[in-house]
Amino acid sequence: MFASGFFARGLAVLTTVMIAFAGAPAMAQDDTPKGFYQSSVDDAPNNPSTAWMIAYGGRLYDLWWGVLLNDPPKTTHPAYPADGLLRGSETWRCVSCHGWDYKGRDGELGKRDAKIGIKGIDGMAGMAPAKIEAVIRNDIHGYSEPLLPDNAVKALALFVSKGALDAKDRIAAEKNYVRGNAERGRAVFQNVCAMCHDFDGGAWIGEEEEQLSLARVIKTNPWRALHKVMNGQTFADMPAMRVFGPDVLLDVLSYAQTLPTRPGGN
Repeated sequence: MFASGFFARGLAVLTTVMIAFAGAPAMAQDDTPKGFYQSSVDDAPNNPSTAWMIAYGGRLYDLWWGVLLNDPPKTTHPAYPADGLLRGSETWRCVSCHGWDYKGRDGELGKRDAKIGIKGIDGMAGMAPAKIEAVIRNDIHGYSEPLLPDNAVKALALFVSKGALDAKDRIAAEKNYVRGNAERGRAVFQNVCAMCHDFDGGAWIGEEEEQLSLARVIKTNPWRALHKVMNGQTFADMPAMRVFGPDVLLDVLSYAQTLPTRPGGN
């Protein structure tokens, strides 16, 4: 089972990382009135759990400047392939080079943009976070202190080491189909997810003009959906559901993909 030992692997490094976060200037807590997103975006718990640390790193992997409330880079990343599809700030997102399934050129990203040719982060699973921090800071990646403060690098490295889930046994890549116990997923979805997404999965997905649904998002890219469910969505009413465990969340996605592919439709 995916959940077995999933969080335990982070215990050896948790104490060091928690100390680094405690009192960090970029994460300082004060008496300023908090907006809806503040606690999950630019605050840190006084005693962060492993699950919180990993999910925070997962959001950084997705859109680090949004999490840090910084302006995005204006140039194209120097290491991004010249013939790749993206330009500008999008090339600075970790996911743009390593994919939603973390396999880079060998996974879903390679199918979307065969010109990327960059390996994934899956080979770093279980690696000491300190070694991953050094890679993030190296000349190739170029994430200097002004871009990513030390506490953010530590969380991102912890995510890469302990939190990048390999779901290949539960997602059928050829059909973008999530295998799971849809009945168990239905129970969780109707009691938890439907509070924001409605029972048909048609609410709070994408921009209004896109008229997306959960089922359509999952069928388009189930790995992206899993990453968002596990780690949360910056600037949206989407909490990190990692504490439910990946088995349960994959069951939720298995059920959600059976819902209508557009709001009010089929």
